[in-house]
Amino acid sequence: MHLKERLTTALHIKWVRLLLILILPFFMAALAASADYYCYRGRIYPGVYFNDLPLGGMKLTDAEAKLEEEFFSMERITFIGVKEKPRTFALTRLGVAWDRQETMAAITDAGTGYRGYPGRVQRLFGDGPLSIKGRLKVQNDKLDRVFDGLAKKVEKHPRDATLEVKGARVTIIEDRAGRTLLKDKLKQELFAALHKGRSEVALPLKSRPAGRTAGELAAYGIDNVMAAFTTTITPALPGRVHNIKLGAEAINGTLLFPGELFSFEALVGEITRAKGYREAPVIVGEELRPGLGGGLCQVSSTLYNAALLGNLEIVERLNHSQTIGYLPIGRDATISIGSVDLKFRNSRDHPILIGAEVSGEQLTFRLFGPPMAEKVEIRTSDIVRLEPPVRTEESKALAGGEKKLLKQGKAGYTVKTWRIIYRRGKEVSRELLSHDRYRPTTTVYRIGIGPTADESEDD
Repeated sequence: MHLKERLTTALHIKWVRLLLILILPFFMAALAASADYYCYRGRIYPGVYFNDLPLGGMKLTDAEAKLEEEFFSMERITFIGVKEKPRTFALTRLGVAWDRQETMAAITDAGTGYRGYPGRVQRLFGDGPLSIKGRLKVQNDKLDRVFDGLAKKVEKHPRDATLEVKGARVTIIEDRAGRTLLKDKLKQELFAALHKGRSEVALPLKSRPAGRTAGELAAYGIDNVMAAFTTTITPALPGRVHNIKLGAEAINGTLLFPGELFSFEALVGEITRAKGYREAPVIVGEELRPGLGGGLCQVSSTLYNAALLGNLEIVERLNHSQTIGYLPIGRDATISIGSVDLKFRNSRDHPILIGAEVSGEQLTFRLFGPPMAEKVEIRTSDIVRLEPPVRTEESKALAGGEKKLLKQGKAGYTVKTWRIIYRRGKEVSRELLSHDRYRPTTTVYRIGIGPTADESEDD
């Protein structure tokens, strides 16, 4: 053989070897892939999981049966985590269901056949297992309605600590934390439980602290009576006594912080029969007439005097048009909802608790707070008596010259009222609180203009 032929033959052999070297790996890979594919034909490739449940090597029908047993057959979910009994709901009521068709399609696409094989190759070369999450069908409107109803049952509003006043005793009622249902988180927890095949879900509740705690109230130190004032109630008018009790109850337990304004009208509110108020005498012009809420002025007047003795700033106060029987002149405070109010400000540097008590025939207001360093005296001066005017009415029913008293008038007064402050026995301030005028009421006589006895005899 010629040299040229030998060289050509050797070159062909090298090319064949090179081609074999290049083609053989691809051939072997294709052979392995074909063998792997035909080995798992109709089965799910290894490394495929459904919500942490291994499906590798299972037939699709077996996998679907397994999912039915572990997941799809679940019909109810129970919410736990509160002191009340667990609450169980059907998934249909929640508007949640497994989308079986979509779920099995995802398993088929990812785990079997030609469409699933690229993922199989990736897993063979270190991409790790493939976890498929089940598909859920969710009707959010139904789910939200159930969660809203659940929230109403398990949520609690926080309750602030309060002060209960009975007579001269103050008791702190403990605060209570509230709780809120985190509905968005509950939805996530529900879906997570379904994906793990769990039939119970712990309710995610967030604690809501009270705005005012018992410890905060205790720190105010308002269990001491710093000032008090009492008036006597006339028991002869049951409606009036009833109204006084209602008004006192509305104010009892009011807490005033430094700088806070007290308003009788704002606190007691509109006087209505729906609130239980009854008719009792009220001043109308010069007369006493039945009026709804009669007697409340005694409540405002008694409280006014307690505020004076507590050395609080008086912002608004008006005396009655006539003198009243339960207080000396210059010491009363009338009210008329919508037009006349009693207002005072807590001008001290600590909170004040107002206590009201009706005991027997006495109405008492107490101001609770630290002991007062000053002493308060209320004094009146410049009292001027205004005599009642006299009016006469002629009557033929009475004999001429005869006089009969129809209504006894009442004297009026003008008076100045002062608040005097003492510290360590010495006067440190004198404040003119008011210069009041009480109108006198008219005395009325009936004068006879009829015939006298003598004139009758002449006839």
